[in-house]
Amino acid sequence: MISVREMLKLPALSGSYLLAGQNGLDRKIKYLDILEVPDAENWLAPDEFLLTTAFAIKDSKDGLKKIITAGADKKVAGFGIKLGRYINVLPEQVIQIANSYSMPIISLPTHIPYVEIIKEVMSKIIKSEENTEKSIEKADLLIQLINDETEIAFDELESFGWERGTPIRIGLLSSSPCFSDEEISLFRYILLKSDLDFILASQQDDILMLLRDTQIGNLYNAIHSFESRLECKKILLSLSEPRPFSKCIRHCLYEAKIAIKIAKILGYSSCIIPFSDVKLLSLILEHPQIKDLVLVASNMLSPIIEHDNLKGSELFETLKVYLESGKNQQTASSLLNIHRNTLKYRIKQIEDLLGNQYLADQNTPLLWLAIFLCSTLHNKTEFD
Repeated sequence: MISVREMLKLPALSGSYLLAGQNGLDRKIKYLDILEVPDAENWLAPDEFLLTTAFAIKDSKDGLKKIITAGADKKVAGFGIKLGRYINVLPEQVIQIANSYSMPIISLPTHIPYVEIIKEVMSKIIKSEENTEKSIEKADLLIQLINDETEIAFDELESFGWERGTPIRIGLLSSSPCFSDEEISLFRYILLKSDLDFILASQQDDILMLLRDTQIGNLYNAIHSFESRLECKKILLSLSEPRPFSKCIRHCLYEAKIAIKIAKILGYSSCIIPFSDVKLLSLILEHPQIKDLVLVASNMLSPIIEHDNLKGSELFETLKVYLESGKNQQTASSLLNIHRNTLKYRIKQIEDLLGNQYLADQNTPLLWLAIFLCSTLHNKTEFD
């Protein structure tokens, strides 16, 4: 953890200044969060520093007083507020209450995005944690298990609480462009705040994760929280099937790698994809006659593929998105960023080229499989 005083010295807080709570500057910060909900007092946690514009309480006469009092009861680290958006000046009565509780209230520059503050502060917190060396040691042990599955590595991880037989999963987190060190620190912070027991390690350009299977629900929430704090970046998370923690790590990693490859083949840019969801497709990819299957699928869809190549149209992608949308024209046109009439025109073209029997509901699974196999051909570097 770091103190509020130390936080104020970071570049991301440049231009910030203390409004109240001078005697609380040595309060320790373990987490940061954004506070923009009406019932904010119900979402406070010890050692948490809250960032807000006071939007949710701008029309409440006693809103700020209630939050400061609730924060003192919950032992939060302090508050950062962007003045000038919804309230221009911190009321004198609020300053007096904050001073009486030694509760720091910081004025934040309005031009600095929350995500920049959170990234920098949490990176500092992670680096200051006493267990950083242990995290590095556990990451090294995980990589050792991936490479060799040695008894020594199992024994050492058991001393960190990872008992053999514990149901676990391996996850791979991927993004384009790759994750920065600050983003990895932010991800670690979100996992810690979500009370997840995990080990992170680098796997080429991806993040490798060992996680207890009982915590998968919390992981999904953490991933959505992480992605919401990244700017213009989508992430893919693949998960192996759950298995007892033993000599299964390399197989779990294989499943996670296959799942993420299939997600990329299908053109997903942002999703959580358990191996169990794509197990059937993985068996198809491993079929000894996969090249023949791809050839048949290519021949089946060749009329629209050739049309795209000759005319510069996007019929293949349109068909794919249309099926992904459950044949919902409004959803598909929105995802393709085209007018609904344009979508109808393209669907008519597809029907004319393929024959309308292929778009009948009973043939949708066959069409989906053909699209998947053709995508495999077009993304053969991922497939190989």
